[in-house]
Amino acid sequence: MSFDSIEGLEITEALTNALAQDSISEPTPVQRASIAPILAGRHVVVESGTGTGKTLAYLLPILQRMKNDPDSGRTVAFAPTAELAMQTLRVAERYKDSSISTGNLVGSGSGSGAVTKSTRFIVGTPGRVLEMYAQRKLKRVTTIVLDEPDPILGNKDANFLREVLSRPDPKVQLIIAAATMGPNAEQLVRDFMGEDCVRAQGGDGPMQSLIQHYSVLVRREAPRDVILARFIEENKCKRVILFVNQDNVIRHLYRYLDEHRLRPVSLFSERNKEERRNAVAALVCSKARILITNDAAARGLDVPDVDWVLHYQLPHSAPAYVHRAGRTGRAGHTGRSVVFFTDDDRAMLRHFAKELGIEFTRIERDR
Repeated sequence: MSFDSIEGLEITEALTNALAQDSISEPTPVQRASIAPILAGRHVVVESGTGTGKTLAYLLPILQRMKNDPDSGRTVAFAPTAELAMQTLRVAERYKDSSISTGNLVGSGSGSGAVTKSTRFIVGTPGRVLEMYAQRKLKRVTTIVLDEPDPILGNKDANFLREVLSRPDPKVQLIIAAATMGPNAEQLVRDFMGEDCVRAQGGDGPMQSLIQHYSVLVRREAPRDVILARFIEENKCKRVILFVNQDNVIRHLYRYLDEHRLRPVSLFSERNKEERRNAVAALVCSKARILITNDAAARGLDVPDVDWVLHYQLPHSAPAYVHRAGRTGRAGHTGRSVVFFTDDDRAMLRHFAKELGIEFTRIERDR
């Protein structure tokens, strides 16, 4: 099925060229399910695994409507991290009509985003966007997107966001895009989206079809960092995203892997925006081999051709595993996700496998 089979979607030469540049030849299932109802103005939950095309599922209809109707108002897209916000903005700028002005709100202070009264598509992090709402500088917003809603709804300003969504004027179309929907997100759907809401789901995603899941047992007395470095070298892992749970572990692994000339970079809360951007860029251009990060810093991270996701420590939940493992197996490519676990982690690993419908293949190692 091609894009021109989606009801209401206009296939222009510019859109065709942009899709071709991104090596996209046909819509994904979640795009087929989402685009028409969004064009029709319905509230839509775009619910599908990571790497299944959720961003284009909501951007294509929003940008088309903004191009065809200059009076259709403004769109504000919330993202939980600056990296995801800027990634979304880059995709929007690649696919938008030249008449649509864009801007970002990802930091603190008035200079953080080029947003003016004429900016029609705005993407930003919750604190900065809601600050602009509080200052009454975001008017005529008719579409709001919550991309990965759970961390957004866990923000300290979540109650103010709910107040914004409850305002009767202007009437707002609400779009939620998520790989997993937690209880806060589901409550938001019930409170604000009503029975008219469309649940656009993409079926089995890369988690089941494109990603191979492995586990490596680490004995209690074994040096986990040594085992990790040996695994990376023996398997010739070229582009790795390595997940841990604490910032101090990131610092330790950076020093250890750097001493072993494995070319690591790190991405965590103490890094400023430029340092974070440079770390991702180093992995993309292969100056770095390993990006060490945690769940919060990597939310929405999109690095092309990541072959391996390694979990130095087990994530705290099955949805967290989905977001981690989903950094590989993107855009139709295959990937591998490897969990380093202890005997104490066995029950949690079985829980992940059952809840996510996946199987972990055990990798035996030399003692």
